[in-house]
Amino acid sequence: MKRDSPEAPLPGRFAQQRPQRVRVQAPQNASLTVSAVKPEHTAQEFYVQQLIRSQLRLACAVAAGLLTMLVGISALLALWPTVYEFTLWHIPLPWWILGVGIYPLIIVAGMLFNGAAARNEKRYRSISRD
Repeated sequence: MKRDSPEAPLPGRFAQQRPQRVRVQAPQNASLTVSAVKPEHTAQEFYVQQLIRSQLRLACAVAAGLLTMLVGISALLALWPTVYEFTLWHIPLPWWILGVGIYPLIIVAGMLFNGAAARNEKRYRSISRD
């Protein structure tokens, strides 16, 4: 077996192929302090945004429900003219319905909204304390 052949192992053959080591170091005037990088969003901010979204969604749902109810009652009274024949103390029935009858429905919707909003906030508090 010849020593010049490529199959023959040479002592130090791989040592000759390795590049020279290069020492890497920071410049002498470099600062060693590491700046604290704040993450874009913390978990707390995420939960607050979710609470705001859920409260907005709830408010929009209640407002849409009340608007639908008011438009529906007004359309029903406008399309059913015989209702105007009924009076109570010389005031037509549609005025009683729109002037007095709507307020209890608005109060009930407000109470339901308040309860749902309290549940949303309670759920937020239970998540944010963990």
